[in-house]
Amino acid sequence: MRKLICLILALCFISSTGALADARTGSSNYLYTPHDEIVAAPPAYTLARSITARDIAEVDALDGLVDAYKDENGVYILCSKRLIIMDHDLKVKRVLTSYMDGEKEVKLEGCTGVTFTKNGDFYITQSEKGQILHFNSDFTLNKVMGKPEIVGYENVNYRPTKMVVDAAGRLYVISKNMYEGILELNADGTFTRFFGVNEVTFTPWQLFWRTFSTKEQRSRQVLWLPSDFTNLCIDQDGFLFATLLSTDEKTIKRLNAKGENIINVSEEKPYPQGDLWTNETGFGIPTGKSQFIAVDVNDYGAYVCLDSTRNRVFCYNEDHSLLFIFGGPGDREGYFRNPVDVVFVGENILVLDSLAQSIEIFSPTKYGKALMNAVKYQYLYDYDEAAKYWEEALSYNHNLTLAYSGVGRMLLRAGEYEEAMEYLKMGDDRKYYDKAYEKVRTATLREYFVPAILVVLGLIAVKLTVSGVKKRVQKKRKGAA
Repeated sequence: MRKLICLILALCFISSTGALADARTGSSNYLYTPHDEIVAAPPAYTLARSITARDIAEVDALDGLVDAYKDENGVYILCSKRLIIMDHDLKVKRVLTSYMDGEKEVKLEGCTGVTFTKNGDFYITQSEKGQILHFNSDFTLNKVMGKPEIVGYENVNYRPTKMVVDAAGRLYVISKNMYEGILELNADGTFTRFFGVNEVTFTPWQLFWRTFSTKEQRSRQVLWLPSDFTNLCIDQDGFLFATLLSTDEKTIKRLNAKGENIINVSEEKPYPQGDLWTNETGFGIPTGKSQFIAVDVNDYGAYVCLDSTRNRVFCYNEDHSLLFIFGGPGDREGYFRNPVDVVFVGENILVLDSLAQSIEIFSPTKYGKALMNAVKYQYLYDYDEAAKYWEEALSYNHNLTLAYSGVGRMLLRAGEYEEAMEYLKMGDDRKYYDKAYEKVRTATLREYFVPAILVVLGLIAVKLTVSGVKKRVQKKRKGAA
């Protein structure tokens, strides 16, 4: 018996250290539990193919990869000097390297971001030139949009890096080192407001030191500036996802029409922030917290974030629960040397690697398909169908607490309260566990309340009868005496 216990403990140790090793090397074979523990997980996405310049006859190099965009019409890959237009099968349809500005042909250069509208118009940002090129759907130049007029910012450099356009035609532009927030522009390029303004946060020690610093000491200190946005996208509900350089854990935000962050998580669940366990110091290894530099969202609320610290992709569902992780630093298959952008292309995920000069396409495994289908049907409120895929995902990964929660919620809606409690407990879903427990308690009270009352009334009746009999007997005895 003692040998068996030692063997089980050894196997547990090996599996746990294996999961930790996978997390350090960057493989996708790990997840975090609701208690921030690392657990083993099967790969949800694996590399399907890599596209380089050798696979594209129309270009001689994929140098300067900076941005990717996808819509219902195709996939668009932007390099610093060219725009590659592809269909959804990633076959090249056209390559744009120059445009006509009146009688003059102008070469594309210094491009940093691209976005398309529903009518086929598109915009290309040129950061160093401080301008945005607006093209018609036939690839002719509509106009060149320079720096918008902003009162008080006449002497501030305008360096647009990324942008998106909403359904109403409003432009949301990130300008490098413009810390007041994202610029919201009208369709004609005129300034409306700063959107999603970031507040400066200080530690108590910084405030204390600043209070007692001399004027000369304060002049030598680093400026305290709000966080700078790095990338953005618009989800299916019209909300803006934006990544930002930040010293705290909030390197991604979901902004409503007022520019307020609406990512809300409970105290038991961590804010979506990438890796929870990181090395703060070290030589030759990535250190510090994850830093998201790109984000994209699919049609059912799942969103992927690209971490530039450890070259990993993190995927979350609409409730901001972690679904899977893949990638890592390196030049092996499925890893990245310098990833710069990530987008959904159907059920696949596309990552641009600027240093490798490649377009990396990742496809879901059977486990990944089950996982994403479960998220999809849960988003569509088809909980029965979602539960089928959660159960399938559990057959691949018994450590997936989110799946236990999904099955438990379905059982709760189906009225299987006791079984729902078991799954919700394994899924660490306290909110719905309390609801299931309340249902069980209510059902128990309903089942036993009437019989219990009848028993109590019966006991009272028996007691009263016995008391009455005793009194009559005592009276007879007294009369006989």
